[in-house]
Amino acid sequence: MPWSAGEAVFRTFSRHFLPNRLDWLCKRTAKRKGRKILLAWNRGLGDIALGLYAIVHRIRALVPHAEISFLVRENLLDGFSLLDGVEAFAALGWKRGEPYDVEQSLLAIGRDPKAYDLIIPWPSPSDWVRWQHGTLVPRLSWKKEYDDLWKRFSLDEGVIYIGAQASAETNYGLWRNWPEGRWREFFEGLRRYPKVRTLLFGYGNTPCYESDQIIDLRGKTTLFELLSIIKNRCSHLIAPDSGVLSMAYYLDQPFPLQVISLWADPKHGILKQNVASPNPLLVHRPLIGSHRDCSSISAESVLTTLFGNSHGK
Repeated sequence: MPWSAGEAVFRTFSRHFLPNRLDWLCKRTAKRKGRKILLAWNRGLGDIALGLYAIVHRIRALVPHAEISFLVRENLLDGFSLLDGVEAFAALGWKRGEPYDVEQSLLAIGRDPKAYDLIIPWPSPSDWVRWQHGTLVPRLSWKKEYDDLWKRFSLDEGVIYIGAQASAETNYGLWRNWPEGRWREFFEGLRRYPKVRTLLFGYGNTPCYESDQIIDLRGKTTLFELLSIIKNRCSHLIAPDSGVLSMAYYLDQPFPLQVISLWADPKHGILKQNVASPNPLLVHRPLIGSHRDCSSISAESVLTTLFGNSHGK
C-alpha cells in the first residue's frame, strides 16, 4: 500500500534521527526478561525472505532464548514454514491489504494475547533492517520430503522445462510486470525451440496464453509443489520482482538453476538485497529496463539470454 507524502517524510526522518524501533522493542523486552514474541504479517510472500528473515535474525541477537511466532494470512503458512525455528499460525479471514486487530484475531483462534511478552502488529522491514542490504544472506530451509512433489504433474524427464511467472500478482507496483504483449512475443519466439516447454507459475488464470509449448500451472500448485518443480525439473526460471522469485532465489539448497529476472527498477527485491543466493549452483542474470520501464526489455533479449545466438533446433 503506497504511503502518503506526509507518512513518507516521517519515515525518512525516523530512519535518520530516531532510534531503531525494532532494537528498542527488543532491548526493552530483554531487560524485562521477556522472550515470547509475536509478529503479525498480512503482506507479501517475498517479504518472508527479504525482510522478515532479517527481523528474526535481529530479534535472536537481542533477546536471549527468544521464542518467535507469526500470526499470518492463511496462504502464507507454507512460506513461513521455511523460516527455521519460528512458529506460524493463521488468522481467520485475513485478506491482503485489509486492516486487522491482532488481539481480536488471536482470541478468535483461541490464543491469549497476554501469553506474549511482546506483540509487534505492524513490522516494518524497510525501516528496521536496512542494514541487511549487501550483508545478510537470507536462507530458506528445504525439507527432502518435498523433493518428489513435482511428480504429481506428469512432467517428462526428457523435456527441457523453463519456469515462468508472467505477473508479480500484486496491486502494488504494477510497473514491475513485463507486459502481456512482451510475453506473447516471447512465447511466439519460443517456437524456434520445439523441444522446450514453459511451465507457467502463479495463482491467477489470466491472461490466457495459448501455445502447445505452455503448461499452465497457475492456481494448480502449492508453494512446496511449485518450488519442487523449479528445483527438480526447471533449467531456467524467468520472473519479475515477485514472491516466487525471492523464494526460489533464497532456497538454501544446491541445485542447478539459471534465473533470468526482469526489472523496471533495480532498487527493489533481490537486487536491493544485493547478496548472492545461498544456492552455489544458481546463476542469476538480471535484465533491467531503461527509464524504469520493464517493457523496454525485448522478448528477443530474453530469448538470447536463454539460448545465446542459437536459432533453435
